[in-house]
Amino acid sequence: MLLQEFFTKSNYSNIIKKEDAVSYGLSVEMLYDENEKLPKEFICLYISKTCDELFFILDGRECELTQLCEKWDRKISAFMTFGSKDKEILRKLKYNVIQIILYENPIVDRSEEGSLNVTRKILLPCFFKKNGVIEVQDDEAVEIPFYLIPVGDFKVNEEFVTELNDCLPQDERGEFEFLSLKRKLVQKRVDDNNFLKKNFIKEEYDKIKEWLNTNVDTIS
Repeated sequence: MLLQEFFTKSNYSNIIKKEDAVSYGLSVEMLYDENEKLPKEFICLYISKTCDELFFILDGRECELTQLCEKWDRKISAFMTFGSKDKEILRKLKYNVIQIILYENPIVDRSEEGSLNVTRKILLPCFFKKNGVIEVQDDEAVEIPFYLIPVGDFKVNEEFVTELNDCLPQDERGEFEFLSLKRKLVQKRVDDNNFLKKNFIKEEYDKIKEWLNTNVDTIS
């Protein structure tokens, strides 16, 4: 999976350039170096279509990880205070700012992921390709908060299905036919005997309880 392509397809816009950020009411100048150039480690800055999420994509190869996090915590803290004249824009983003720090070395101290100073941090292994292209394996991409696993990737484990069916009541006398009925959700309520009712009537609950008490050792 190509990281930049993934963000774009998910309706995120890269606003790392000053002119692109302006259209969202943001000023990114303070994220630049003193000579007004992009820091080497600053790869992309993605904002969601609804303007309530912000992802800083950083190159973890450029300096030691703790130093990188501290540097960008300071920059982002300043940005979230002075990055827009419209404080409502910053308020909307305030709790949804994430640093995604990219690395290739499999031996990385990931303790910074536990730090919630200023922002949440995600360390994401990847492959840096030519022309700035970044490739992330699908099994690693699940770290990205809005990543959705394709439905086709789910496979039914037939062995588990068999085991589950073996755990269900063997309904030779038709006592548990009610389990297969479609039901409409009923808001919880209490009847005269202080019995909590939802979707099953008391007699049905009693049958389930009796079966569980009888088969608890078998199930476990």
